[in-house]
Amino acid sequence: AVGETTAALSHSIKNILQGMRSGGDVLKQGLARRELALIAQGWGILDRNMEKVFNLMMNMLAFSKDREPNLELVQLNQVVEETVAELQSAADRKSVVLLADLDPDLPPLMLDYEGAHQTVLNLVSNPIHAVPASTGIINVRTAYDPAAHEGRLTVSDNGPGVPPAERERIFQPFHSTKGHAGTGLGLAVARKFAVEMGGSIALNSPAEGGAEFVVRFKTEPTSASGDTHGPGQA
Repeated sequence: AVGETTAALSHSIKNILQGMRSGGDVLKQGLARRELALIAQGWGILDRNMEKVFNLMMNMLAFSKDREPNLELVQLNQVVEETVAELQSAADRKSVVLLADLDPDLPPLMLDYEGAHQTVLNLVSNPIHAVPASTGIINVRTAYDPAAHEGRLTVSDNGPGVPPAERERIFQPFHSTKGHAGTGLGLAVARKFAVEMGGSIALNSPAEGGAEFVVRFKTEPTSASGDTHGPGQA
């Protein structure tokens, strides 16, 4: 298990370092020639790979230890809005459409804010890599079912979908359908956080193609009232 984990992480880190080296070479050429376009190109490559390092580190920390979630009333719509804004530049670089359709009737949920953010981040960043450039569409939706006392987060895309043989293993750590481009930790971490917060996550394969991930959280009948917390709030 240690060997497989080390090998998986080594591949991910190696790919990121190769990207950083490539960006550094372009940046060095731009500085030598005093060409701002080359400098900007090199910095863009470095910046994207530094973001990959940060996300890999956060996923490693999240997956490597058990944690007691800090449950409080959280507006999931706010978490989704903030995360979509955070990932908008990545979607723009690939010329894919990132849409958010938020249910205004969704009440505050008992969630761990950081866990909720990491869950949404992983579920939305994955399809950005999976959908085709220029024609890709990603929909992030929230919904409230008062009869079932359930809040839902749905992330769907028009990408290639998940092959049937991969669906049983999609939430396993270090299992990636993106080859060397993925770490295999994103969905495992999303599932870990969802379960820690008392929720569940499932993969659907819509008839029209693509993939759809649905996270469900139970709500209490009284959860529509009370204080709600966001980042930095006590």
